[in-house]
Amino acid sequence: MTYLPEGCGRPNIAELDAFWKGAQAALNSTDLARSYQVRWIGLDDATTVQVFDLIRAGDKKGTFTLPWIIERTGQPNPAVGDTIILVDFDGHPRQLVRLTDIEEVAFGAITAAHTAIDGTPVRDLDVWIPLHTSYWNAMLEPHGLAVTEDMPVLVEGFELLYDPGAVTPTRER
Repeated sequence: MTYLPEGCGRPNIAELDAFWKGAQAALNSTDLARSYQVRWIGLDDATTVQVFDLIRAGDKKGTFTLPWIIERTGQPNPAVGDTIILVDFDGHPRQLVRLTDIEEVAFGAITAAHTAIDGTPVRDLDVWIPLHTSYWNAMLEPHGLAVTEDMPVLVEGFELLYDPGAVTPTRER
């Protein structure tokens, strides 16, 4: 199972596989990677729901990952083309995204151009920096690490591929 931080419910493999099969059926499965990764995105239940809404609206078009966490938890290094099932706070699959681009940047060199992929509520550097510093310090602390200016950050652009929770407009007859 993919590493997920404390707080997030653990996904059920059968539920993930059913979601993956639903995505393959809804999409041209030749356009999908052969496998998927799993990630939780958000801080808690409320922000996770908000993040899904921002992705659905096309407002949030990417995320950020720490190579330090990848190295210490045995996660695969992300690559363009990876498909990722995003799970909610309880571990239920909600959306499927595909990584479209990845750039490694030092935390201290993050600019508004980098945070533009994040949701509108946190794009401003005066919000983004303290929010991510606090979040990442909590993730890094068990590993004896803390956020530094030279800490590498992966800026990962993505596209939404599958969202069975989206409201589909009804056609007029």
